[in-house]
Amino acid sequence: AYRAVADHARTLTFALADGAVPDNEGRGYVLRRILRRATRYGQQILKCEPGFFAKLVPVVVETFGEAYPELIQNQANIIEIVKEEEQSFSTMLDRGIKYFDEEIKQTTNTQSNEKIVVTGDKAFYLYDTLGFPIDLTELMAEEAGMTVDTKGFQEEMETQKQRSREARLASKGLTGQRLELIAEQTAWLADEGIEVTDDSFKYVWDESRLHS
Repeated sequence: AYRAVADHARTLTFALADGAVPDNEGRGYVLRRILRRATRYGQQILKCEPGFFAKLVPVVVETFGEAYPELIQNQANIIEIVKEEEQSFSTMLDRGIKYFDEEIKQTTNTQSNEKIVVTGDKAFYLYDTLGFPIDLTELMAEEAGMTVDTKGFQEEMETQKQRSREARLASKGLTGQRLELIAEQTAWLADEGIEVTDDSFKYVWDESRLHS
């Protein structure tokens, strides 16, 4: 755990010095995952106080700053970014760890020889309600000798997306059954000689209206 935290601190400090920032996608999401893993290792396993990770940045700068002066130049900005990310994740981390320990580990039968599975609905609750990343749930489950029902998690995710789509339609007054034509129905229309709707006119500008 000590080596993992040290490696993560070095990686994150160099990346932020190069101008990268934590984000929800792409390279930024990789950095956010690195920081969150290090924070989780430190607080849960090493029993560090919240905010410990930002204090490691000056150590990295002191160690490598002579060879990489950009670390010294950007030290204040790096510390500020790490502090902000660490603070926003600490509360989320506490809630996630508490739920994992109380609702998953303690309520699961550990006497069986079969590998224990964290159900998809519980993994999704951690993600959707508590804001706990699925990759951390998988990591904690692995450390506890468990696995995560990722298929069930994805099904819960799709169900939530469908509910969100329906809610958006309802807010616009577009409720009711959707009309969808499958292959057999469109083939029947073709056999009956019903022509395909020509909607090309909606892409043609009415120039007379532009000058009115």
